Amino acid sequence: MSKKIKRKTENYLKVSLGILCMGLAIYIVSTVFYRVKIDLTDEGIYSLSKGSKTLLSKLDSPIRLKLYYSKTAANKGSEGLRAFNNYFLYVHDLLKEYVTNSRNNLTVEVIDPRPDTEDEEEAEAFGLKRFSITETERYFFGLVAISDSGSEKVIEFFDPNKRDGLEYEITKLIYSVLSPQKKKVGILSPLPIVKDEVTPYMAQLMQMQGRQVEQSWPIINMLREFHEVKNLGRETETISGIDTLFVIHPNGLSDQTLFAIDQFMLQGWKVLVLVDPHAFTGTPQNIPPPQMGGMPLNTSPDDKFRLMMEKWGITAIEGAFAGDKYLSAMGRLSAYDPPTRLLPLMACNRRCTELHKDPMTRGLEQLTFFFPGALKALNVDGVSVESFLSTSDKGSTYEVYPHELSDPRIFWNKMEDGKEPVVMGMKAFGKFKTAFPDGVVIEKKSSSASADKNTKKQTEKKTGLIESTKDGIAVVIADVDFIATQFAFKQSFLGLSAANDNSTLLLNALEALNGNIDLMSVRSKGHVNRSFEAIEAIEFEADRKTEKKAMEINGNIARFEQELAELSKQANQDNLALIQNESLKKKKALSRKIVDLKKELREVKRDGREKVEFIGKVFQYVNTLLIPLLVMAFGIWFLHFRKRKRLYGKRGEIYFS
Repeated sequence: MSKKIKRKTENYLKVSLGILCMGLAIYIVSTVFYRVKIDLTDEGIYSLSKGSKTLLSKLDSPIRLKLYYSKTAANKGSEGLRAFNNYFLYVHDLLKEYVTNSRNNLTVEVIDPRPDTEDEEEAEAFGLKRFSITETERYFFGLVAISDSGSEKVIEFFDPNKRDGLEYEITKLIYSVLSPQKKKVGILSPLPIVKDEVTPYMAQLMQMQGRQVEQSWPIINMLREFHEVKNLGRETETISGIDTLFVIHPNGLSDQTLFAIDQFMLQGWKVLVLVDPHAFTGTPQNIPPPQMGGMPLNTSPDDKFRLMMEKWGITAIEGAFAGDKYLSAMGRLSAYDPPTRLLPLMACNRRCTELHKDPMTRGLEQLTFFFPGALKALNVDGVSVESFLSTSDKGSTYEVYPHELSDPRIFWNKMEDGKEPVVMGMKAFGKFKTAFPDGVVIEKKSSSASADKNTKKQTEKKTGLIESTKDGIAVVIADVDFIATQFAFKQSFLGLSAANDNSTLLLNALEALNGNIDLMSVRSKGHVNRSFEAIEAIEFEADRKTEKKAMEINGNIARFEQELAELSKQANQDNLALIQNESLKKKKALSRKIVDLKKELREVKRDGREKVEFIGKVFQYVNTLLIPLLVMAFGIWFLHFRKRKRLYGKRGEIYFS
């Protein structure tokens, strides 16, 4: 009896000691190791990126962060508005991470602006977006950063749909406060991309006066958040006072402008160039369709600019378009046509970037290009060339003739799969040589406003540097359309927002040229597209077979119509009945053939759909049956193991007793 009491007392002591140790462990972990976190995601979604931490380590003066969130108003609002509370907690937790890594230079203050208070007046004064819930309640959800010197920057509103870019937005905010002095970017282009900035008040006033308000492309407005943008137009005598030159669609530039670009490069500055054999955005619309034949499309670069690029060790393959059937995107030729895979519309994922492991494209998985060109590296002494963007190893090139633009589906059969990637983005660095070793002859401007038109034009010869005085950098991307509004942005209830990673690629390229690698690495981090490659391959093969059958049906219909037209030409009063009878027979025969082809088309679609559904059912059975069975098997094994352990324990007690 005493042994049982003693054993019972020991058990109580063990349980009490275990509870005490557990409480002590929880206290130690919560107080000493509360900052220790482990992020097991591939992209580090729940931790700050290296770029953000590096930027925070450079803080040498205090910055106050004011997080305005109308929590009381949200709780009074609809269920959809109350759901913002979860996103607020995520934002708040992320801001705590910033504070933890800031060496006590960051502080966060959470403010719930109530109606008719100073907090609400401050939120409105800072320019935060305001949404009226009731007649008195207003909803705010934004962030204000205030530096020690008084500089202020704001995030007007936190959109939950932009959660992937949250860290970038906050890091950009801190960077803007730290570096109020923006780098200067000069834009040179024959396209009407850059317009003078117009305030909302002036824009409204001009519209009231019936005047058209010309605005810059949205990508330019995004550039202005980080850079001071200078419009150089399409012609310039000299280039100075900027840090980076951005050339878009170089076509038809004068020798004087080309020489200015050449000398700018030789001074050791940086250049970003977008070339395009067919810039859809820069092509006039509503023009009559071109006739058959002619030369393949090759808009930019023209021959003169291509010669300059060759001095950088990069050339654009003349008349060649980059294509990849495995990266082709779905699109419509018109509102009435069904979606189909279009070879010119390329949806680039990690297969376009992971091969190169370049900081400019790291983490970019949603890029959209339209009729991109192809680049090739050349051997130039003293110049190193690297690629950072390409198709998959199935990519190849194809030519495009003007009359083919009316139906992009015909390119599908023109191009065969390749065996190596086609490069669409390259960068070159080193000491470049001039493309104008003998200088350039330009027309001399007359000083007299009333100069005689018959007077012979005077010219002068300009010379300059023959070789770079220091290393320069050139980045070339073989597409212009990827920065256009219809390919890079989408409309939301808050206005235009990024539709993919196109704008990120452009900003990354400029950040890399201007040396701000920290912000670039944060921008590249974000959403992860975990696609099902096996399912995508099945769907792609089904689409290829479907497309082939569809083209076969359309070809038969076209041939039938042509045969009917020829029969109609042969018809006269003597053989009219015979021709009509023959036409009717041909129509019935071809109709039966078309029915058979459509049946095959349905079978191909059904086969691909059934394969995808089969894979889905396999995963469903794995989740609903296999995992529970494994759990049950483990439970049975564990129960059996404990029984055997108790049995052997009792036998030992009997033996020693």
